[in-house]
Amino acid sequence: MLLGTSQGSYLGGLLASGIGTDDLVAWYRRALPDSHPLRTRTPRRERVVVRRSLPRPASPRLLTRAVGRDRITPLAALSGLLPAGTGSLDAFLAPLAALVGGRSWVDHPDFRAVALDYDTGRRVCFGAPGAPRPPVVDAVRASCTVPGGFPPVTIGGRSYIDGGAHSTTNADLLVDAGVSEVVVLAPMAGEDAPPRTPAAVVGAALRRVADRQLDGEVRALRRDGVTVRVLRPSRADRAVMGANPQDPQQRFAIFDAALASGPSRVASAYS
Repeated sequence: MLLGTSQGSYLGGLLASGIGTDDLVAWYRRALPDSHPLRTRTPRRERVVVRRSLPRPASPRLLTRAVGRDRITPLAALSGLLPAGTGSLDAFLAPLAALVGGRSWVDHPDFRAVALDYDTGRRVCFGAPGAPRPPVVDAVRASCTVPGGFPPVTIGGRSYIDGGAHSTTNADLLVDAGVSEVVVLAPMAGEDAPPRTPAAVVGAALRRVADRQLDGEVRALRRDGVTVRVLRPSRADRAVMGANPQDPQQRFAIFDAALASGPSRVASAYS
């Protein structure tokens, strides 16, 4: 079973479409031929300048739900105060779209992508039994739609954003899923050096939230009798990732650091 949130849903979608780890490594090394689906690109769009008045919250009702009886996370509530983003994920999703082709979903029977309903603040696990199964590119787009960066994705008349607004891992969605072992990749959690800049302070606070949520999810799985193995960045990895782990200028250094530290962290998780 492959369950992913945000970029984890994108990675899960690629794996569920038949992409292997050798392909992924070669992709990062820029060693794939132009004919490979992972090299698919979209035409460059003309830049459109949009003049706006003061930005308005995209979903202020989430804040009212947080102070009411609905149980949604503080991050989910605060995400509703951000304005709707104007970015595009078309180029990011182009390789997955090329792999899926005319199919509406991946061939893998147990791929799931987590997003957040932007009206209710509740999670949806696209692809899970009883949950919607829209075109897979739409499901992954919704799961990757960072609030404030990209416009919410409409599926079946409802708006969705990044499932990371609830949790960066959402591993508890596998409770009662009939699995015996879960391996959690948690790049947004992990140990930090003492922060020294305002951006680092914010990043460290968000990672503490991610760690606390992940610990609760692990406890829930273990109460269900599931063996759980967690892979988080080491302190050395975190130093390379910096305050903005999504900085494209850092991606190759982060990749090399992960390859270097990965074997010892896997060995530790399985010890």
